[in-house]
Amino acid sequence: MKVIINRLNSNNIHLIVNWCKNKDEYFLRQWAGNGYSYPLTEQQICDRLADGAEIYEAHLDDKMIGTIEVISRNKQEHTALIGRFVLDQTIVQKGLGTKMLLAFLEYCKEMLGIREVTLFVFDFNFAAHRCYQKCGFVEEGIEERPNGWKAIRMRKLL
Repeated sequence: MKVIINRLNSNNIHLIVNWCKNKDEYFLRQWAGNGYSYPLTEQQICDRLADGAEIYEAHLDDKMIGTIEVISRNKQEHTALIGRFVLDQTIVQKGLGTKMLLAFLEYCKEMLGIREVTLFVFDFNFAAHRCYQKCGFVEEGIEERPNGWKAIRMRKLL
């Protein structure tokens, strides 16, 4: 079972919205930060894509299992900030987040020429933090957000 990474197909936007449908604002903030407003709508994602957002989808056995975004990139230094990583909520806690992230990191290295990746994870998001550690990310510091949440900055060389 190989995870395939591609740019987000606009025909799949409804899946992301469905993953968030029965969740609260807290869930949206955990994976999207301030990138989207609650409740998440297809139009918000379409608008981000129209503004040039680099959103990627992951497929396993012809099923979209998650999305992740290159939030910003420094092409001269071959670095990127990634985030807005969300999984199909019917498949969480099965190791697929780790598998998807490793495939995405390989894609970043081979297809996008990225050599170093940074991300932020909220200190209370234990599952995501554990996933990032399994994928080789190391902690570099903590930033407090305006809402009081603590975001751990993590980095990985590719």
